[in-house]
Amino acid sequence: MSIQNPLPPPGANGTPLLDAFRQEASRHDAVHVTLDDSSWRVHGVGVMPQSRREVAWVSADEVPPDATSVFVQALQQSFSSGISQAVARALDLQPSPGQPLSSRTVTQALDMAETGHKALSGVDFFTRLQFSAVADGPQFRRVCASLERAGLSLLPAQREHIDRQLEQRFLEAQSRGASPVPPEVVEGWLKQALG
Repeated sequence: MSIQNPLPPPGANGTPLLDAFRQEASRHDAVHVTLDDSSWRVHGVGVMPQSRREVAWVSADEVPPDATSVFVQALQQSFSSGISQAVARALDLQPSPGQPLSSRTVTQALDMAETGHKALSGVDFFTRLQFSAVADGPQFRRVCASLERAGLSLLPAQREHIDRQLEQRFLEAQSRGASPVPPEVVEGWLKQALG
């Protein structure tokens, strides 16, 4: 499978590359990566059934780059650096130039990263609810009162817009590994949104 643009630029989404790792890992025992012009190619590596000899589905003159490092970088593009570093430490994902990355490791790393992402989203759930304009959370009402703004007079579309702004801030904080977000920080965000 070929993915255009070798690695997403910093801050971009690495999901297509992770999807390529996931797809090849589901079909093969291990994966290699190669760099073709400006795109990474994720190749399956299998084992011949009779001889148990490893077979890489790449041309013989190619020397594969470090699949583990490319995979860890793609994790960092799709998940927070805290999550990707924790996964890399837990699975001992060290650079291994020319060596395939086992499909089992790819699957395990993706499962760990997704679980960590969901857990961190849950960490801020209560704070999000407290400051929600749509839910008319108690902290939302308190901030409106402190600004002498009548939160009850906001239209539903305005409330949804405020919650979308806060959600974006929560996602940015999570991607930086700054979860849980302290309530005083969320209060500042809400004041700006109400500004």
